[in-house]
Amino acid sequence: MKKWIIGIVIVIILAAAGGLLFNRQSGPEPTEVQVAPAVVEVRRQSVGVAAAAHRNMQEKMSLHGVFSPQAQVNVVPKVPGRVAEVPVEVGQPVAAGDVLVSLETEELALQLRQAEAALAGARASLAKVEAGARPEEVEQAEAALKQAQAGYENARLTYERAAKLYEAGVMTGQDWDAVTAQFEVAKAQKLTAEKTLELVRKGAREEDLANARAGVAQAETAVALAKLSLENAVITAPISGVVNQVNVQVGDMAGAGVPVVNLVDIAKVKLNLQVSEREIIMLEPGQEVMVTLDVQPELELRGRISGIAPAASQMTGLFSAIVELDNPDGKLKPGMYGTAHVVVRETENVLAVPERAVFTAEGQPAVYVVRDETAHLVPVEAGMRADGFVEIKAGLAAGDEVIVRGREFVTDQAPVRVVERGISQ
Repeated sequence: MKKWIIGIVIVIILAAAGGLLFNRQSGPEPTEVQVAPAVVEVRRQSVGVAAAAHRNMQEKMSLHGVFSPQAQVNVVPKVPGRVAEVPVEVGQPVAAGDVLVSLETEELALQLRQAEAALAGARASLAKVEAGARPEEVEQAEAALKQAQAGYENARLTYERAAKLYEAGVMTGQDWDAVTAQFEVAKAQKLTAEKTLELVRKGAREEDLANARAGVAQAETAVALAKLSLENAVITAPISGVVNQVNVQVGDMAGAGVPVVNLVDIAKVKLNLQVSEREIIMLEPGQEVMVTLDVQPELELRGRISGIAPAASQMTGLFSAIVELDNPDGKLKPGMYGTAHVVVRETENVLAVPERAVFTAEGQPAVYVVRDETAHLVPVEAGMRADGFVEIKAGLAAGDEVIVRGREFVTDQAPVRVVERGISQ
């Protein structure tokens, strides 16, 4: 049964194949097909464009410099001594008057006591001179005067009697000379006693008072110096700031004039600029600038020019200019590098295109303008360049589309395809 079915299928296949062969041999002649020529597509460069538009522009000048603290102080002891205490460390903020270093004070305290004792003695001497003679000293001078007067009267009587005897030739010349001498001595003693009593009653002389008062003043100065030395043994901060260096430790000998601590005030900082002669004429005190950090360019800080050197450095030929900035959070560190961006010229509502659209062709600025899917080379008059844009003084109109991306692969009159619009830079 199965063999019979297979045979029928084979017969059908052979009959179909024979009929197909007969049709091919006896059919009509094939007709010729006309093929249209292929259309050749123009190759166009893909470009990005931006429209010329009016905008406000600022011409800026960038100046580089190094930050320094508003103030930096080397704190030095005024008296030498051994360090007893150092209560501060590097990085610690301090206020003016805070203790930085303490020195040992035992020797200075003894010097103060010695000076105070000398002052007490000088004041006692002055009081004695100012008070004058005591009553017993006056009585003693009066008694001495009475004695001298009595001696004088006795010598005078002897002298008068001897004079008569000498004139009569009874007394020899030698005896007369002796009597005369005794009389002169008695007279001098009487005069001396009178002067002594007068001085005792009158009191001290002005020069004695002056010397005593000078002694007191000198002793007072010695006491003041000793007190000051004792106070200076405690070294305090002259300014508010941050401890930058500590150069001593407990037990060290601190010498007068040798820094023990270095303080910096960075509540404000200064950006120190070195500027050429072409740049310095564009700066003036009080001018506002924008400052960026080399290590953090996205951070923008406002500052002002606080000082400009009147003359250039003889070594570098550059001028010094200082920008002052507030630094409340302490992010700006002395020694860091920064850039000051100074606006030197501003214009409003000027026609401008992205800077990437402008190039030099045959010695002058030019752009490619896209019209009817074709790039046209257009010479322009360029002006200010700022923030990635170029001022166009002549050659373009607002709305003209200039090639910004793909310009390097375009020539004048080249076909282009705009694939991106509104590119700003």
